[in-house]
Amino acid sequence: MIPQTNSFLHRSEFTLGILAGGRGMRAGNRDKGLLVFAGQTLIDRVVSHTGSCFSETLVCCRSNHWFYSIFAQRVFSDSRPGEGPLWGIANLLGATETEFLAILPCDQKTLAPGWLGLLVDALDEEHMGVFVSDEGQHTPCCLLRLSARPIVEEALDNKQRSMRALLENPLFTTLDIASMGDDVDDIGHLSKGDVDLD
Repeated sequence: MIPQTNSFLHRSEFTLGILAGGRGMRAGNRDKGLLVFAGQTLIDRVVSHTGSCFSETLVCCRSNHWFYSIFAQRVFSDSRPGEGPLWGIANLLGATETEFLAILPCDQKTLAPGWLGLLVDALDEEHMGVFVSDEGQHTPCCLLRLSARPIVEEALDNKQRSMRALLENPLFTTLDIASMGDDVDDIGHLSKGDVDLD
């Protein structure tokens, strides 16, 4: 028998979740997923570059549901918009129907080639999820097991709102992937050539 890695899991086991519930304060309080670069919104660039490796795409947003519905099978409101990514992660896990949930922010600037396969291979049986880091910088990009939901909800019950609650939990691990820490925090940084997901 030919040995296989976790990368050969079927797309039916994966959901893509997009976090779009932030306040966008560093982008002039604008919805970052709707910012346009080179004729495309950032959410369009993210979704169109993830390929067909997901059973379903979900968006958890604070507003503009009608717009996000173009890019996802299901769109729903962040239960606590602007109160930290952990609420958005909990919302996405609550809506996920597959065994695995991959999460990206709506303003993800670059996607490393094979990023999902790298995360799948890094997620061993001992961990509930793996978060991407980029030269030590933590990101909301991650791959979580659906079974991580109670741990996320417990952190929220304990008044923890940031990803640090998961990053410091030994049930989660990290994987360094170059360039995955790039997102768009300032509309002023959007100049030609800045956003590159190809």
